Amino acid sequence: MHPHRSISIEEIKKIETDILDEVVAFCNQNGLRYFLAYGTLLGAVRHKGFIPWDDDIDIHMPRPDYEKFIRTYNKQNNGSIVIAPENDTKYRLPFAKVYRKGTIVKEFSFKPNTFGVFIDIFPLDGFVSNEQAHHCGQMRRYMHVKNSVIKSDMRISRKIRLCITKLILLPFSLGYMIRKIKSIATQQAYDNSEQVFSSYSRLAAKEIFPRAIFDSHKTIVFEGKEYRAPLDCDLYLRNLYGNYMALPPEEKRISTHNSKAWYIDPDKQA
Repeated sequence: MHPHRSISIEEIKKIETDILDEVVAFCNQNGLRYFLAYGTLLGAVRHKGFIPWDDDIDIHMPRPDYEKFIRTYNKQNNGSIVIAPENDTKYRLPFAKVYRKGTIVKEFSFKPNTFGVFIDIFPLDGFVSNEQAHHCGQMRRYMHVKNSVIKSDMRISRKIRLCITKLILLPFSLGYMIRKIKSIATQQAYDNSEQVFSSYSRLAAKEIFPRAIFDSHKTIVFEGKEYRAPLDCDLYLRNLYGNYMALPPEEKRISTHNSKAWYIDPDKQA
């Protein structure tokens, strides 16, 4: 792959909203449920668009819709591709990304994956017990450690903790962890559950919601266009962020992402 011109933050946001529109059009055409999620929903409610110091897009899909999306999205020919463990065994994350052809992203804090500028798609699964959600979150945290890169500017104590945990986790492959999370998460069908949870989150035990808020949807404006949101955005956002309308202190209004993006020749991208 031969990177060419780097992509600015504003260009990244434009690419991501274009990908979101492609995903939404596909979902609408195929009767698939989706909802704006995490900071994307918070940004829509509080800022009518991206959180000013953030630059990513996240959506939720109920597990049945998520699985169908992964199976079928790449059969169409447009500018984006879905990548997930189900269709790429080299992919190092348990949830799906839809990325733009002709771009490449390098994440400096994690071992390399091959994808471009992306949006994230997180499945919602049927909730059985707190233990189930705790195990999913713990396994996801283990995956985060295995994917993390030990950097020279880290504190010594963090380097030591990472090294020890990586040694302990050596016998367990990422593939094993991905399969384990999915087997724990899918014990009960989404549509048979009164509560659902975000099974691929490191905080899965705290991301448990009444399924009723996803049984239908409301529309909400994000960057000048309307998208689907949970029926009770307030409950969802309070559960995740507490007093979500209050801005964080100015020193915390910074992006947590450590990455860079470039345009490339799409014929040279895997």
